[in-house]
Amino acid sequence: MKQTAAYWIKKLNLTEHIEGGAFRETYRAKHTIARAHLPATFHGDRAYSTAIYFLLQQAQFSALHRIAADELWHFYAGDSLEIIEIKPSGELYIHHLGTDME
Repeated sequence: MKQTAAYWIKKLNLTEHIEGGAFRETYRAKHTIARAHLPATFHGDRAYSTAIYFLLQQAQFSALHRIAADELWHFYAGDSLEIIEIKPSGELYIHHLGTDME
């Protein structure tokens, strides 16, 4: 039986994300890197690593936003989606994520 987005939001205890969709942090490293040791693109101390669940429902989008740290995406279920990346040089990359890469 295919589970709905509402099912996963409840099951994983996801809450509304400020940039769109729903999320829950699942891991945060106990150690941090001080702002003084990070590039200028960071505006505060950062955990060594974090992990989240993130869910977009049909017709939702995640607002364009600047990402200072690396991100790693895993796809578990649902329709395919596009991740739009704009490099500082202005180059546009579209990454396809999902089971139907066409």
